[in-house]
Amino acid sequence: RYWPADVHLVGKEIVRFHTIIWPIMLMALGEPLPKRVFGHGWLILEGGKMSKSKGNVVDPAVLVHRYGLDALRYFLLREVPFGADGVFSNESLINRINSDLANDLGNLLSRTTAMIEKYFDGKLPPCGEITGLDRELQQLALGTPGKVENLMNDLLFSNALAEIWKLVSRSNKYIDETSPWVLAKSDSQRPRLGTVLYHLAEALRFISVLVSPFMPATPARIQEQLGIAEEDLTWSSLEEFGRLKSGTQTSKGPVIFPRLDPAKELEALEAL
Repeated sequence: RYWPADVHLVGKEIVRFHTIIWPIMLMALGEPLPKRVFGHGWLILEGGKMSKSKGNVVDPAVLVHRYGLDALRYFLLREVPFGADGVFSNESLINRINSDLANDLGNLLSRTTAMIEKYFDGKLPPCGEITGLDRELQQLALGTPGKVENLMNDLLFSNALAEIWKLVSRSNKYIDETSPWVLAKSDSQRPRLGTVLYHLAEALRFISVLVSPFMPATPARIQEQLGIAEEDLTWSSLEEFGRLKSGTQTSKGPVIFPRLDPAKELEALEAL
């Protein structure tokens, strides 16, 4: 059913077996060859390879228990270009969680849901007249899925996540540029305020779908807070900006990625 494989993934140290001996065996059996063989790199420590004899192995179960599977998956896929060796350190893990997940994505969701709750009683406002800033955010959102697809096909996972985070960063910048808290002070600016918050919610819809191959648990947490309907969560739904229905009930939930105290976390990980 699944053969020939589109991509046969192997560790780089066994590439010659899987590109010479394994194909010979397949050809002898009259079986088709995999369409592509990709040798991935190693995850190493600053002092070199992990080794059970040296006792310098990083236990992923400990990290998952402390930070969650999605945070660890994000770090490994974003920090290390797939195919190259990557250096792991507790410092880089904590910094990446704080900068990308807590400050960028988590903060974007928290600010958006908090403002919808504060200014529109938790109901998604309608999208009114749009400006150049709105169009710029729309175009970036609509152009991102195609770029991510192409990079995923080339197994450039780190680059794909970097493209998604351009949309995350642009959405945060959009908040600063539009200043919803200033718009909220004037009744005449209420339609504009609604348009801004609508665009933020819709950008988060795009982001939640885009990150789903990398962070399988996170999208549901975003989508639940924004009340996104199931039909608006497919990859094909990203062909259109503006699918969210005004009046949808949102709910500000817990912070999806709490900010970490680096000093305390490093001390705790050393103890573990």
